Amino acid sequence: MLRIALAFLPEIRELLKNREFKSLKLLLSELHPAEIEDIISELKPSEAVLLLKLLPPEKAAEVISNLHTHNIDKIISGFSDKQLLEIIEEMDDDDRTALFEELPPDLVRKILSLLPPEEREVALTLLNYPEDSCGRLMNTEFVALNRNIPVKKALEELRKSDYPDEVLLTIYAVDDAHRLRGQVKLTRLVKSDEDVPIGKLAEKVPFVSAYDPAWKAARIMADYDLLAIPVVDNANRMLGVITIDDVVDVIVEESTEDFLKFAAVSDPEDNYFLLPVWERVKKRLPWLAGLALLANVSSLIIGAYSDVLKEAVILAAFIPILNGTAGNTGSQCASFVIRALATGEITLNVREVMKLWMKEMVGVLLGLALPLSLIAGGSAFFRTRDPVITAVVALTMVVAVLVANTIGFFLPLIAKRLGIDPASISAPLNATLNDALTLTLYFTISRVILHL
Repeated sequence: MLRIALAFLPEIRELLKNREFKSLKLLLSELHPAEIEDIISELKPSEAVLLLKLLPPEKAAEVISNLHTHNIDKIISGFSDKQLLEIIEEMDDDDRTALFEELPPDLVRKILSLLPPEEREVALTLLNYPEDSCGRLMNTEFVALNRNIPVKKALEELRKSDYPDEVLLTIYAVDDAHRLRGQVKLTRLVKSDEDVPIGKLAEKVPFVSAYDPAWKAARIMADYDLLAIPVVDNANRMLGVITIDDVVDVIVEESTEDFLKFAAVSDPEDNYFLLPVWERVKKRLPWLAGLALLANVSSLIIGAYSDVLKEAVILAAFIPILNGTAGNTGSQCASFVIRALATGEITLNVREVMKLWMKEMVGVLLGLALPLSLIAGGSAFFRTRDPVITAVVALTMVVAVLVANTIGFFLPLIAKRLGIDPASISAPLNATLNDALTLTLYFTISRVILHL
């Protein structure tokens, strides 16, 4: 979000209120679409519609393509059919598909009915691909030329075309069946001999299937430093391309979604603070209520070991440091494992998993558990001057950290194996489970060592 653009918000609201559309249009002409998008996200739907109507269709299309607001359907409904068609036709295929995903079905059907038959067919084809697939993300506007045509003819074809500049940067070489055979950069085409077939200039290029998940395209593009990646069907025929701007959106959305899930927020929403109060409550209450109920387990455990606490009340003073440290250890480990699963550093191969776990546990024992036990034990000795209580707290810290780390390591892997999003194994859930186990370990060790 380009928050600096919000400096214009009071002036824009005043111009809208006074219907000074000439001045408003002049001001908007100086702003980048991303800045206008930022301003619109702070306006009422009726104000946003007025603002967008003052923009040229191509600029309005660019703003709407990247607009993230729960009022998007109200904004779209504010345009006449003619205005809406002009804006929708200016959108790239992938941006139009992304917009349709955010709109109610009846509004999508209305927009589709406005489109010319050819564009409607493209829109329906893209919508028929699975959600979050490369097919949904691709743009069907790209340059593909037969690999046998010479450079001279290829350049003539490009001069006659009306493709946007960014599309012309990469030319894809295909065979007679339209199967992908490589890519040629425009700069290399311009510098090459006019009689050379473009197929001889073509370089191998990674590609994805239309049915592959979008994150796969993002990972390949990051690995190969690509600005675009071709999308093919099962016969390797080119269907479209995914560009870097869409991949950035995928990465941001995926990381945001995982972060919010890990924080136990269901159904993440970009503009959370623009939602009605009840909507905000609905996004947070289910998880928090569930975790509150689960926290009762800790209360039951404390009650079950009340005899231990009666004999050594001072033990209660060290519950926070033990629970807090174990919970943080488990959450840290779970974060690392979730990221490793996302990047492919860890697979679900049992032998590989166990090998990594053993290495992790040795590192945690030497690098975390023992130093943390010294801190906890030192605190206990400073407060009680009792070597036995000190030993109980220090030993519990070692065991609790090892157990918490094991839970944090295996929970995401188990979730993945069961087909559950590992990010849904959230930090609060991890901490709540670790609280219960840490308390059980603490009181069991206390009972054994103190002979209670």
